[in-house]
Amino acid sequence: MEKGNPGRKTRVIAVANAKGGVAKTTNTLHLAAAFAEAGKRVLIIDLDASAGASKSLAAPTVGWIDTFDFLTGEEEPLGCIIRDDDDEVKLPKGIHLIPASERLTMLDQFLSSPDNCGVIHQDLLLEPIKAVRGYFDYVFLDTPPLITKTTFPAYKAADYIILSCVPEKLSTEALEPSLKLINSAKKHGNPNLVLLGVILSIIPTPPTRLARHLMSIVSGLGEFAKGLPFAFKTVVPRTVAIQEAAACNQTVFQYSPAHQVALVYRQLIREIEERMAMKEREAVPAPAEPMVAATSEAVGNA
Repeated sequence: MEKGNPGRKTRVIAVANAKGGVAKTTNTLHLAAAFAEAGKRVLIIDLDASAGASKSLAAPTVGWIDTFDFLTGEEEPLGCIIRDDDDEVKLPKGIHLIPASERLTMLDQFLSSPDNCGVIHQDLLLEPIKAVRGYFDYVFLDTPPLITKTTFPAYKAADYIILSCVPEKLSTEALEPSLKLINSAKKHGNPNLVLLGVILSIIPTPPTRLARHLMSIVSGLGEFAKGLPFAFKTVVPRTVAIQEAAACNQTVFQYSPAHQVALVYRQLIREIEERMAMKEREAVPAPAEPMVAATSEAVGNA
């Protein structure tokens, strides 16, 4: 692994929703691919025991160092990464990966061991994430459905959250517990966590009446900023190209880079960058007014 760059700002983004089947992994992979295409250095950390992101990239899920080792400190954080120049796993250029495996289901056993009684499970990701900062421009955390031992740690370690939603009733209802998790993380150790927005995915063209209704519900969740709803303006359409690419263990950027959905993700990362820039400008304190030393003449005239 190349040396870290202290001047490189690493943004850690968790892609989440408390329900499965809402395009979390698809969005994680394609946002990462869009940023990599734009010249960014990206790391995907697969936190789901079903290893969807790892399998989609044709990465091994058995017999390799994985996110269990990353979380538990069994291996050095940087040593858990499959690089984009690895000879055995052919990852897209610019995308690096810490794969998942079923070993993540053993976290309860790890945490209950007498040797690990002092380990706080909510904080499992804090030190490992700190170790990879400076090596990447973006770190994407692909979170599991429901609330598992890796879900809340992702919220505690992330700088930003992106929620993924599809035009289905259960998907939109699952946003509420996700918002509660965000609020809980902000109250308990991650006060600067920012919800960047909600990606609406698998939207039919033209949208059905149900899709329009559920999209309006998501848009009514609140505002990211004044006049700017949480729902991203750019929506991801329903298309077979993503499934075809997945069948080839590729992203759309490899499979059909000129496809409309690839253009959509390119637009989406521009929105994401704009929103991050907006929040980061807000976080920078205004410069103090310069102090003007009073001269003896000014004092005398006072």
